[in-house]
Amino acid sequence: MRGTGAFAGMVHVPAAAVSAGAPAGQMRPPPMSRSLPLPTFQCAATEVVAGQCPGLEHDPLPKRGVQVSAFWIDENEVSNSEYATFLVATGYRPPHVEEAWAAEEWNWEGTTPPAGKGDHPAVLTSWYDAREYCLWRSARLPTESEWHLAAHGPAGDEWAYPWGGRYEDGRMNRGKLELPNYDDADGYLTTSPVGNYPKGKSRYGANDLFGNAWEWVGDIRMRNWGEVRFADAATFRDPTTTTLGLYAGARGFSYFADPRPNLGIGHNSFPVELRRKTSGFRCARAEGG
Repeated sequence: MRGTGAFAGMVHVPAAAVSAGAPAGQMRPPPMSRSLPLPTFQCAATEVVAGQCPGLEHDPLPKRGVQVSAFWIDENEVSNSEYATFLVATGYRPPHVEEAWAAEEWNWEGTTPPAGKGDHPAVLTSWYDAREYCLWRSARLPTESEWHLAAHGPAGDEWAYPWGGRYEDGRMNRGKLELPNYDDADGYLTTSPVGNYPKGKSRYGANDLFGNAWEWVGDIRMRNWGEVRFADAATFRDPTTTTLGLYAGARGFSYFADPRPNLGIGHNSFPVELRRKTSGFRCARAEGG
């Protein structure tokens, strides 16, 4: 369901339970079936300490039955044109990195994005930049559990990919396993216009949840469930992180990443101040606004 008024440009995600936490560690290839439960850690029970698998500093063990309240999420990743409107209105810092690789194709000239990329995702934006944009829109970044529900669906029917249980070409802007990790086999060498792969929509109608750009989520990457605050602890409802940290969650792959050999890498984290040419975002709002 698409929103109107204050929720224009967003799609509705009904309340449901999910399997939260990172499917990190050694991953098995996904079975070729319609639906797929998230993989779990390959970590012996005797090795688990405080709900954490040794060597995985930023990821707790998966927890099934985490409740997520209904919410709204952007149908598309925030585009450069939309971000430019924010810059003009607020005088906020434009996307710019003082490195040679960013000079021609990625850095903005004031409030003007790179030529021909107005409808591409607003990359070169840090976690702080993404939060400020969403606040300007009277919105926020989605929590990790919200993003997971929007992309994979509810527990018991979690798809490996937003569109289903099987990988299929033509449904996302992805990279490849071999160096240099990106090519134009899917139509674009780097980013593509947002919403360019409608066959890759999630069950709720959101585009590009897999591919095009990594997407910041609102949660700092947690080490264990003791660092998580629930809106209702008895039902494990609406988890958010309670501590500050150096790394925030990023989900969904980019034009540089290949989901086919290992779905676990779609659950990522980056330094909160880092501005990457592969990282963008979308906003969310609670059902009541």
